Amino acid sequence: MPHRERYLFVCTNRREPANPKGSCAQKGSEELLKKLKGALLARGVQGRFRACGTTCLDLCEEGISIADEPTHVTYAKVTEADIEELADAMVANTVVERLVHHRPAHDPSAPALLGKA
Repeated sequence: MPHRERYLFVCTNRREPANPKGSCAQKGSEELLKKLKGALLARGVQGRFRACGTTCLDLCEEGISIADEPTHVTYAKVTEADIEELADAMVANTVVERLVHHRPAHDPSAPALLGKA
């Protein structure tokens, strides 16, 4: 697998419809992933950054979730309306603060994690 500077792992886990936790796939994550890939492609940065699907990130009740690596930031409640902002943040080497659900306890500053300290 070619190395990328950053990865956005979009949860595409699907549970049974009756599961009270729900799942990101039921909330539209599969389509969101396709559009996020398209947004990175449109910016011509697909060789530097990658959006890919993953199984459960344990945030089912928080809507569509995304793990941003290597920043170790987790986004929650992501919608298709956030795609352009997420793609722009990748290019700018920042994070979308309003979507951050979790960041590492050892360093609460995302810019420091991204080498902007």
